[in-house]
Amino acid sequence: MTTFSTTITRIAALAGAVACLGAFANPAHAAAETFHEHDSFDPTGSVFTCSPTDLTVTGGIVRESLEGSVDARGIGHFTGTVVPQNVTLTDGTNTYYLSGASWFGATGTDTPTVSTSTDHFVIRTASGGVYAKVSVVEHISPNGSSFVKDTGTCEAPAD
Repeated sequence: MTTFSTTITRIAALAGAVACLGAFANPAHAAAETFHEHDSFDPTGSVFTCSPTDLTVTGGIVRESLEGSVDARGIGHFTGTVVPQNVTLTDGTNTYYLSGASWFGATGTDTPTVSTSTDHFVIRTASGGVYAKVSVVEHISPNGSSFVKDTGTCEAPAD
């Protein structure tokens, strides 16, 4: 993974993981199948879309963690986090600092039946004040209904 992920991309990846792991969860495999994946990437060049100007990442690292299991009934359970460390941004003149995290989780079979994602990042000025925020919660329910609540002033980079 080389950029901040969008929720749709994460849900698609989870659906693929559920389908792959689901093949192992059948009566012959009564024990749960699990996995743990940890990764990091340099986000330099990623762009946060903000108003009045976009902010470009100039350095730092992003750590990702994805964990999951498929239980004996074939139901997949997944959770993951994305955490920036020492990430700096610029508008071309000023330096900003990124803190916060993204979390996502899903439970389901061939496609996620229930999934939730939260993105909460704070972009701070050099003096520590809040310049902008990314604040998005997305949820898909078992009946297919969904909602997105975006109260931020910026958008995280898309894939």
